Amino acid sequence: MKKDQFFKGLSWLILLNLLIKPVWIFAIDRQVQNSVGHQTYGTYFALVSLSFVLLFIADAGLSNMLTQRIAAKEGISTVQLLQVKAFFLLLYCIACCFIAWLTHVSEWDILFYIIAIQVLNSLFIFLRSLLTAHQFFTTDAFFSVLDKSLLILLCSIAIYSTLSPIDIILFVQLQAGTTALSVLILLAVLVRKKIFAKSHKQPLNTILKWTAPFAIIILLMSVHNKLDGFLLERLHPAGALQAGIYASAFRLLDAANMVGYLSASFLVAFIARHKNDKEQVQQVLLTTRHALLFFAIAISCFTFQFAPWIQQLLYHTTDDYGSRVLQLCLLSLPAYYLVHVYGSALTATTNFRLFNTVLGCSVVLNVLLNLWLIPLLGALGCCIAALASQYSCGIALYIITTRKLQLSYSAWSFFLYLVSAGILLLLFYYSKMAVNNVWIILAAIAFLMAVVCITQRKFFKKLFFLFLK
Repeated sequence: MKKDQFFKGLSWLILLNLLIKPVWIFAIDRQVQNSVGHQTYGTYFALVSLSFVLLFIADAGLSNMLTQRIAAKEGISTVQLLQVKAFFLLLYCIACCFIAWLTHVSEWDILFYIIAIQVLNSLFIFLRSLLTAHQFFTTDAFFSVLDKSLLILLCSIAIYSTLSPIDIILFVQLQAGTTALSVLILLAVLVRKKIFAKSHKQPLNTILKWTAPFAIIILLMSVHNKLDGFLLERLHPAGALQAGIYASAFRLLDAANMVGYLSASFLVAFIARHKNDKEQVQQVLLTTRHALLFFAIAISCFTFQFAPWIQQLLYHTTDDYGSRVLQLCLLSLPAYYLVHVYGSALTATTNFRLFNTVLGCSVVLNVLLNLWLIPLLGALGCCIAALASQYSCGIALYIITTRKLQLSYSAWSFFLYLVSAGILLLLFYYSKMAVNNVWIILAAIAFLMAVVCITQRKFFKKLFFLFLK
């Protein structure tokens, strides 16, 4: 594989996702919630959260293992893995229906569509892993946004036309239809490229052994990040409404977290390639951590000071409770980024047991806190539980990874993060007092960021070429 080919594909992946995903989150998904209301959307959000928690069954690490082994030119039968994948998808459908029945879910019409969407999405990701494994990075980048691009087009017609207003059933039907179409298009491309290999088959227990570490990570991450939405809808007396309020805040957290997710995929590939060069790994980890955490701190501080304005802008409401949920929800963003950075380092160096141990302890803490706080505080309880478990997870991963890889702690920088947070909170507070128009404040922030990028362009160029080495 040529280095230029890899970074060209990676550049397209980041660019297309940064262009398409925010449009989906803010112009479509947000508008659907505004149209159907917090309570109806909260029910949908809870069922989606449940489907995500169980999604590890649908893949069980097959996609990651397939990419790794084909890229390493190790013999494996993709036809056999497709058969195994179909079996896992069937198990996933059964598990979703069983848990829904066990927890007395009544919205089966919505749930069936959501299960279909997740099955198609899982199959789509599995097939995309074949493109990645065979080094078709640019093609994979375009397929990474195909389903959302089609969905944006169709949902825009349904939402912004003069036809009848969109409802949840139509929303999930459009998702299922566009994902199915994307799978068919991808299958056609794979067949044309003659990618499906009929290599020698492996025993099923061998395949499960290869995929187990990835499957456990996927399970624990899903439970840690998604289970609270389902528990909220099930445990609180006004669960659907509370889940809708929480979803409106979590949407912004999810959008901001996309930067961390894309950076993590970059870090895994880089550290795996340079894991024996401790100095280079140290430099890249620290630089990435600084950039991500300062970005997260800026977003968290801005949201903390301007939450009512954001609520009014996005959801046309000035509800004080919703603003508090938004404030606390976004405060966990720096912790998410810590998990991305140091979790990627452990994954790249195959320290799966350490990573899974930390995740497992964080999941237990998160679930226990949610069970205690949700009946008392609703969506605010989910935010408090997330703050406790995500920061515990991030800090633990930072300490364990630094010790395991024998890196420098650079603990002084955490003091700098706290000082920066304090300065930004004061700056935004006095800006709010001095200037009535928040758009002027945002314009000033954008101008300052542009000045930093221009004056520090040599630093950014040096960092870029460091990754290319």
